[in-house]
Order: sequence, then structure tokens, then C-alpha cells
Amino acid sequence: MIERFRATKFLAGVTGALLTALGIAHADPAGAKPKAAEAAPSDPTQPSRAQCLEAHRNAQELKQSSKLLEMQEQLLVCSSGSCPGAIISDCGNWIAELEQTTPSMVFEIRLDGKEAFDAKVSVDGQPVADRTKALKVNPGRHAVRVELPPFEPRDQDVVLPEGQRMRLISVEFNAKKSEPAPAPVAPPPAPPREIVRPTPVVVYPLLVLGVAGLGSFGAFSFLGKSEQSDLETRCKPNCQDSDLKAMKRWYAIGDISAGVGAAALIGAAVVYLARPSREVDRSAQTTFGVGPVGLGSSASGSLGLSASRTW
Repeated sequence: MIERFRATKFLAGVTGALLTALGIAHADPAGAKPKAAEAAPSDPTQPSRAQCLEAHRNAQELKQSSKLLEMQEQLLVCSSGSCPGAIISDCGNWIAELEQTTPSMVFEIRLDGKEAFDAKVSVDGQPVADRTKALKVNPGRHAVRVELPPFEPRDQDVVLPEGQRMRLISVEFNAKKSEPAPAPVAPPPAPPREIVRPTPVVVYPLLVLGVAGLGSFGAFSFLGKSEQSDLETRCKPNCQDSDLKAMKRWYAIGDISAGVGAAALIGAAVVYLARPSREVDRSAQTTFGVGPVGLGSSASGSLGLSASRTW
């Protein structure tokens, strides 16, 4: 009986010590009211045991919600030296695990291939003060905004799962290259012009007259020759002047025709060689138009030709 009493008293003492370690008041064997086991910490800057228990519980809830940054704040509380040993052990282990599972990102902002130190970076609306270190964030989607005047801001949506650390966010700005001044526009070239020596109109009738004169000379000379042959067979050597009259007339007309023709040809040559020079605009083109012509109520097909040219 005495041994059973001692065993019961021992178990009660162990249970009470455990409850005291957990910060829970326990009833004494005499049935007195529970008394607070929490004692004020010797260092006021250290959390109390109740605060340690609350931080321990909050850390677990935040982990379920993937709020790892907030969880880390609670773990720093419950891992303080004033907390119970079991709680310190749990929170210390969770801090080590959290270091490996919390995602983070690093930034590379460049301007024309060089680091842009004046760039401003914000994540989810919060500015990033130090871009030399990795920025820890909660898992999920994050809005990254990079500003570098005078350029337009750059926005990116970044999704980071648990465990993805040192995610590189790279943004490149390129300054507009100064464009060379446009070359002066040369005035349009003058229309092509050519120096020509047009043939005077008088040359053509002179040529016609010359050819006609030479042709007449040949024809009348032939007639005179025929008449001469006839006289040689009829009356030679006793031909009278009256017999020679027709022959002389043909020969005379032929000589006159030859002289006129030769003079006309010489005149045409002189006029052609002495013709003046002038400029001609080659942009003037000869144009032709073809189209139907309507007559009255009925249309009949016809061709119309028009030409214009500067001479």
C-alpha cells in the first residue's frame, strides 16, 4: 500500500513538472486551485514562455499557409534562450529547414551592357533596398517592377515554388542610338537636254528638185541621143538645120535640167551643212492614245491616234 502511494506520488510529480515546463498550471495534491507556473523572465527583452508557445504554434500554422517569411519571424521568437528546451529544439530545426525551402531572387539590371546602379526595383509594390543580396520571398506569384528614367518601367510576373533559390531576374535597357542626320536631298536633275542640228525644211524640196533635174537630164539626153541616131541614118552627112532642130532642143532641155538639178543639190548641201544648232528637251515624249469613239446613240469601235512632240 505504501509502495503504491509512493508510485502515485512520483507519477503526479513527473506530470506536474511536465505541465510546468509547458507553462500550464497544475493542481496540487490537496485539490487547491491551479497556480501559474510561468515566471517572469530575468531579461525583459526575452520572450516569456507563453510567447514562446504562441510563436511555436503560429509557426506551424504559417507553414501550412506557405507564409515562410512570417514563419521565420515566429521561429526567431520561439528559438530564444528563454524558451523551453523542447520548443527551442523544434524551432531551431525548422529554421534550418526553412533556409533551404524559402525561395529567393537576385536582380541584374543593365543599361547598354553595363550595371545600372540608378535603377529602382520593387517586388509586390515594396522597394528592394539592397540589390547586392538575394531577396527572400514567399512561394507563389510576385510582381517585379524595374524603373530607370527616362525609359518606360519594365514589369514582370515571376512564379517561385518552394526551394527555388537565387532566381535571376534580368532586365536590359538599351539607349536609342543617335541617328545620323539625314543627308541633304540633292535637287532633282535638270531634264536631259541635247544639242541637235535639225535639218531645215527647205532642204527637202531642194533635194526633190535636184533629183528631178538629174532625172530630167537623163530623159531628155536619151531623147536627144535617139534623135541624133535617127538623123545619122536618114540624112548624114547632108542634114539641114531644120533636121537638127529637134535634137538640139532635147539636148538643151537636158542640159538645163542637169544644171537646175545640180544647183538644187548644191543648194541643199550648203543649207544642210550650214544649219544652226539648238537644244532639245528629251523629256518631251511622243504620246499615243487609243480609245473608242461613240457616234450618236450607237457606239462604233474606232481607233483614235494622237501624238505630240516638241520639234
